[in-house]
Amino acid sequence: MLYGIDGEPAFRIDFYDNTVANKWQELIKSIYVGDGEDIDHRRTFFYLQSVEDIRNILLNAIANVNNFLKTEFIKIPKKIDWEDQKLYNDLHHAFEKLSGEYDNPTRLMTVAHMTIKENIRDINFCVHALEHPSQNKSTDILSIQWTKKRDTNTRLKLEAQEYDLIQFHKVRYEVYLAYNELGKSYIDLWKDKLHINYPALKNNHYIGPEINISFVNQENIFEDDFIKWCQNNKVDPFKKENGIGLIPIGKISDYCPQGLTKHSKLDIIEGLS
Repeated sequence: MLYGIDGEPAFRIDFYDNTVANKWQELIKSIYVGDGEDIDHRRTFFYLQSVEDIRNILLNAIANVNNFLKTEFIKIPKKIDWEDQKLYNDLHHAFEKLSGEYDNPTRLMTVAHMTIKENIRDINFCVHALEHPSQNKSTDILSIQWTKKRDTNTRLKLEAQEYDLIQFHKVRYEVYLAYNELGKSYIDLWKDKLHINYPALKNNHYIGPEINISFVNQENIFEDDFIKWCQNNKVDPFKKENGIGLIPIGKISDYCPQGLTKHSKLDIIEGLS
């Protein structure tokens, strides 16, 4: 499957011969429209936004949502401490209340016009980018986001035997399923200093359209402090059924994008027939 960026061939995914890779290809073929808006270009290249840009996008989204609801549903302090983890946890909680679950959206997400829906999604995306800025700016990974501007967001439940494909290391140029959920995984709870009983705990148990491409080799995807957190909370991080590892679906070749900007656009240009 050949991808292009800004009209030029950028990389090809050579797929592995496993059921998840096969299902992912069929899923993409079933939902791809070909109007240039299948992939969420802005959020795929969100890491190229400046911190100031992301803060402004967040504040604008909050203002628009509050205006639409005709109440100060999301309260922002007059003097914002952008280093305050509680600020981001509170904003993510507000997002969860506004958005609902992946397969059970709120009535607001059902009836609101697309501008407001995208504002709500911006709150989530900006929070994740700002609370861990070093990860957001990392060039170690490319996260290809699928658009949410369609009527349905299709995903497939992993079958029991497919958890065997999970690995806990990264390989350079390997392609992995992304987090196709709304919520926080065990890793998020640890990073964000949240309790193990967080009500919106969601690990990844689905095949969805979004993928991550690694540009580094990494022997262990878990940091030592996360493993200690797991031990303290009686969680086995290496139990594949927990859904916090990586499922590889292929490897990229011929990677040659140049001159990427926050306005770059990515599309599938071959391999959907």
